[in-house]
Amino acid sequence: MSRRDRLKRVASVPGRTHAGLWLDKYLTDTSREDTEAKWGLVREVAGLGEPQEYKAFFQRYREALQELGAEMREAHTRGRLAVGLGGEGVVETTFTLHRVYGVPYIPGSALKGLASRYAHLYLEGDAWRRDLGRFSRGEGQAGLFGTTEEQGAVVFFDALPIPGAWHLHPDILNPHHRAYYGKEGKPPADWDSPVPVPFLSATGRFLVALAPAPGVGLEAARPWLSAAWQILSWTLAEEGVGAKTSSGYGRLDLEDLEGPKPSQEADAKSLRPEYEALRVRLQATSYCELEAFLRREAPTILALSPEEVALFKGALESKGFLKNRQDWKTWAKRNPDLRLVLEKLGLG
Repeated sequence: MSRRDRLKRVASVPGRTHAGLWLDKYLTDTSREDTEAKWGLVREVAGLGEPQEYKAFFQRYREALQELGAEMREAHTRGRLAVGLGGEGVVETTFTLHRVYGVPYIPGSALKGLASRYAHLYLEGDAWRRDLGRFSRGEGQAGLFGTTEEQGAVVFFDALPIPGAWHLHPDILNPHHRAYYGKEGKPPADWDSPVPVPFLSATGRFLVALAPAPGVGLEAARPWLSAAWQILSWTLAEEGVGAKTSSGYGRLDLEDLEGPKPSQEADAKSLRPEYEALRVRLQATSYCELEAFLRREAPTILALSPEEVALFKGALESKGFLKNRQDWKTWAKRNPDLRLVLEKLGLG
């Protein structure tokens, strides 16, 4: 008896069967002509529901994020969501499902890439431009999303579904001109027959989390976190995530912020734009560029208020720039402006 014949005798159990495993392994007929087997598989996977163990796992995941100091917001879908549709699958399409629990989720890498793309396309200023061909990024892009040489200031975590607040749905692609879009290259015609292709989509609420990158203090990361949330909110609402965004799929709305609130939020609002811009440029600076950065920014640093000086020193420390004071003293000997900067920062 073949494996396919044996599979016909196996039944899935809602709440106990892994949706990803079932989607990958339990197609009873692989012939192109048998579309009913694919439809049946997609409908079956959509009806499996949430694993019994997932709620406890999600609670542990949320607690771990809180211990890391992550900020969290819930995102709810406006319509359907189709992530990973273009991957390899037994039904011509696939869907991104959690490897252990089989629930739909949005990879953190997808959220980060979307936000970076949105900033490049729609935000003003060279700081948000990127050139992937030359591996170069503006100061804002480098500071928030990182480069090939240095991490960004913010970590984007996978967005997992809220327990009991999500659903999988059977969905359909309906291309009418397969010969035209395929290798045959025949021109489309009115008498072409549609070829329905089943796929999975999801709806519900997802937990989106951002946190300062390792080695980046909360105070230094605060403007980056604020920028990341704003860009991500615009991205999910206007561009969408996943496949078929041109058809309205993938749109999500971010709800109110969860997690640690800035302890000095009122004071932060009073900081001058000049200081905020200085801190953004600092986050995009590597240690080998620090001396040139300090020379270039000396007038701005010398004009900082006592409160801004304290915050700026914290930002320097969070990047590890204060570990080698001897370098600072050497730079100060070479440049009088840097000697004044050291005195201003209390490092002389």
